[in-house]
Amino acid sequence: MDLSHSLSIERLVLSSIIFNPDEIYYVSTILEAEDFYLIAHQEIYKVMLELLKEDMPIDEDFIRKRLNNKEISDEILINILSANPITNIEAYCIEIKEDSKVRKIQELSKKIPRYISENSKSEDILFQVQKDIEIIENKTITNAISTDELISQVIKDMEDALNKGSKILGQSSGLKALDGIIGAFEDGDLIVIAARPSIGKTSLISAITIQALMDKNGVLIESLEMPAKKIMTRLIAAKSEEGLSDLKKGLVRNKNRFKESIEFFTSSNLIIHDKSYPTLTELQNRIKTVLRKNPNIKNVFVDHTGKIQLLGKTREDIEIGQISAMLKKIARDYNIRVFLLQQLNRSLESRDNKRPILSDLKNSGNIEEDADIVLGLYRDSYYKKDKKKDFNEFNLNSIEDAEIIVLKNRDGRLGTAKVSFESKCTRFIDKKEEEPLIVEFE
Repeated sequence: MDLSHSLSIERLVLSSIIFNPDEIYYVSTILEAEDFYLIAHQEIYKVMLELLKEDMPIDEDFIRKRLNNKEISDEILINILSANPITNIEAYCIEIKEDSKVRKIQELSKKIPRYISENSKSEDILFQVQKDIEIIENKTITNAISTDELISQVIKDMEDALNKGSKILGQSSGLKALDGIIGAFEDGDLIVIAARPSIGKTSLISAITIQALMDKNGVLIESLEMPAKKIMTRLIAAKSEEGLSDLKKGLVRNKNRFKESIEFFTSSNLIIHDKSYPTLTELQNRIKTVLRKNPNIKNVFVDHTGKIQLLGKTREDIEIGQISAMLKKIARDYNIRVFLLQQLNRSLESRDNKRPILSDLKNSGNIEEDADIVLGLYRDSYYKKDKKKDFNEFNLNSIEDAEIIVLKNRDGRLGTAKVSFESKCTRFIDKKEEEPLIVEFE
């Protein structure tokens, strides 16, 4: 291992983070502070992670301020700032990680003689060595909770559900057939809702939002495509059962129900942001700021990945994977549900069966891996409606068959929930129970 080469690479990675703070999201998925060889580099990286956690700027001034109490020479920071930022940061991070593993293997080789002298049985020696190897490979479980504590948490969740008269643990979707497959959206889950444009992704989050607010759970909607006012209009239409086009014309057919809907949202814990094309840093900071100020927010919706500004530093699928990794971490760290809306590839349009499958996820990156649940939306009428028919008539007066296909469910069943789509209110509703509402598949 060439030490001068390793230190140069470390400086390049740290310099790239300072000049482009968004890079830390990717770097932090690969490197820990101890992976840097130089102690000073470890301390600087720790400061960067602290600033990220506190939503503070990761720049020279803030880094210097945090390093005041640490014995790090100014020359080291100057050398980092003098290094040219790099574009392919992934290769450099992997190089640092590889050097770190080699050092740890060298340290392990020095421990083996001690393990031999302290243990008379080969299986004990192998156990110690294997444990160290798992640490090197990052396979150990951190922040372990005792079995007794975990069981207590499970029992408490079950008791809470019984006391509330709920049949499920977690957040209901508001649709019986879908709940019948997944049970509920659980704390810490990343749920991906995928469909082609105009199939109903926003309509589904409206249904889940209304149910969450009825359950007294706060909701944050990061509407990166549609203005907040349009989202609010859709929510009011769905809750009041008024036609969306009627509301846009100022018409209300049931004034009492409309008034109740307005009062419902006025008194609910709902926050909508609608700034489009945020960077990953902006989006994370916005979400975390809301969650810290409003701990009752239990559901976050991000609509959608295509409206998040990518940096163009690496392949698009990798950058989208960074988005899903960040949102999954927020779900876990804040013990909430995060819903990510995602477009499906255009290629499914050429298939006879246009029902979505997992491989249709557009530039999915690590989305399939990060997601706990993936839902694909399908409406047969969307593809088979008469193109010559007046669209407004079709759109306003129909209740269509629709399917919510559970493509991935980390903790449960897969299958298709048969529901209805009410075009007038642009909302998903329960289907009349005249036929099986759930179709299971392996």
